[in-house]
Amino acid sequence: MNLKPRFLLLTALLMLLSGLAIWFFSQQIALNVLKTSALSHFETQVKLEKERSLQPIIREVALARQLSDSQILRRWAKDEHNAEKKQQAMAELESYRNNFSDHSYFVALPESGNYYHNNASNEFANDQYRYTLSADNPDDRWFYSIIEQNRDIHLNVNPDIPLKVTKLWIDVLMRDGDKIIGVVGTGLDLTTFIRQFTTTPQPGVSNLFFDHEGAIQVSEDISQIDFASITKEASERKTIWKQLDNDSQRARLVNILDTARASPGLVVSTHVSSHGREHQAGVIYLPEVDWFVMTLLDLDTLLPLSTFNNLFLLAGASIFIALLLFNLALNCYVSKPLRQLENNIEHLRDGRQIQIEDDAPHYRHGEIGRLMSHFKRMADEVLKSQERLEIRVRQRTEELERLTYTDPVTGLLNRRGMMEELQQHMRRLQQDQETFGVLWLDLDRFKNINDQYGHATGDLALKTTAQIIQDHIRQGDFACRWGGDEFLLLINTDQQLLLDQLGLRLCTAIQQYELLSELKEVLPLTISAGSSLATPGRTLTDILATADQALYEAKSSGRHRYCPGLIPSSTHD
Repeated sequence: MNLKPRFLLLTALLMLLSGLAIWFFSQQIALNVLKTSALSHFETQVKLEKERSLQPIIREVALARQLSDSQILRRWAKDEHNAEKKQQAMAELESYRNNFSDHSYFVALPESGNYYHNNASNEFANDQYRYTLSADNPDDRWFYSIIEQNRDIHLNVNPDIPLKVTKLWIDVLMRDGDKIIGVVGTGLDLTTFIRQFTTTPQPGVSNLFFDHEGAIQVSEDISQIDFASITKEASERKTIWKQLDNDSQRARLVNILDTARASPGLVVSTHVSSHGREHQAGVIYLPEVDWFVMTLLDLDTLLPLSTFNNLFLLAGASIFIALLLFNLALNCYVSKPLRQLENNIEHLRDGRQIQIEDDAPHYRHGEIGRLMSHFKRMADEVLKSQERLEIRVRQRTEELERLTYTDPVTGLLNRRGMMEELQQHMRRLQQDQETFGVLWLDLDRFKNINDQYGHATGDLALKTTAQIIQDHIRQGDFACRWGGDEFLLLINTDQQLLLDQLGLRLCTAIQQYELLSELKEVLPLTISAGSSLATPGRTLTDILATADQALYEAKSSGRHRYCPGLIPSSTHD
């Protein structure tokens, strides 16, 4: 009988004996652990998770309620186009924005369908109107569903397509008597909420938030969340029922939810099986938001390894006896010939040439001998392949790094690449007083080019501008496409005069270039530009803001011109 069948037969016999003993004792120990460990502290665990997760939501709900009761907001909602009332309403909204955790708000008015919003970066200051809702647009269906349900408060997880954000939205109806005159609220960033309030530091513990219909609203696993559940049919929703393995558990959970709803604050526990894994589940009702919280504790966590000391002792003794028997066979038939193979594997791991001794022992013609011969041929190929792979990986890494920091249309740096250069220059400015300047350029009436001649011509305009910029800056200076039709230049200089001259030259050079459309029409191509000189004591935000203000003045003064930035009388460190 060959070596392999002998080892297989011996291993099967030992594993059968050990498995029978382990199975018998594990049943008894697991039962005792479940009774004495898991259930003793589970109720306290669920209540702690409920309080930790609910507090941030309650605070935002309370603020949203106050906002919906604002008389200033109500007067404006009933007379939306009154400029004075609108100004007062926007000021009221901005005061609430600073108090919301997310520093954002929204207002939607059913009479006009207008949607107003501002975010944490104050991106839409003085222009809070974002878009108009439409009942025919599926992305806007959430608003009309809230109106139809006529519930004062509604929480849902929903992506706002026009705003390109996904949040846990807190929606509150604004009423004038029995009439609904608006929906107001705020949002909590979904990823931040999950990380801070849903993810638990204790291994094996997870939380699920779901509404009164079972649709999952918040989970550590994003794939479980039922986004925009208010607009879906029941069969389309991702529900807690679909997480359970069988109908009997689903029926039992229905009774548990009824019990929890009837007794807020009461933790109702049960045993569930989800995706083949056993869990101890605790459910508690949140009447403030009409949600349920289910805390799941993996039963593997309920059974700590220390509980199985006796089982491990038995398994260890069985394994020890098995190892003794194996050791005799291994030393005789495997260990000695494999030492040489092990040394060569280490050589291969370190990238060194392997060495197979010529005076091989008596087993060179057996299975181990054939294995070592095959290994030598394989090792030679591995070393060659590794060398080729390292070259390819190095080339690919360099290419990916270049793409990460390069704008694909113009070939200039992108915003990320320029930010790194700006930060490096700011460090040199603070440490060595090495000054620099920035030029902010904007293509005039770029949208008209896109609309009238197409995006291909628009891209050509961007590439042309980029090439002219590269022709006019020195080696060691940097240029990037900041976004859209904006370009940002970083110039190594301590003279405002040099920035002024470069800004004027670029305005002239770009105007003189004859850009032809696909129909061979000469297109007018001009830029507006503003500059800012970075001096010690100024922050990057201040430097960029100065250049941006200068650019704004250039465009406000009629476009196709350059304006130098004025350094504020006082700067912040």
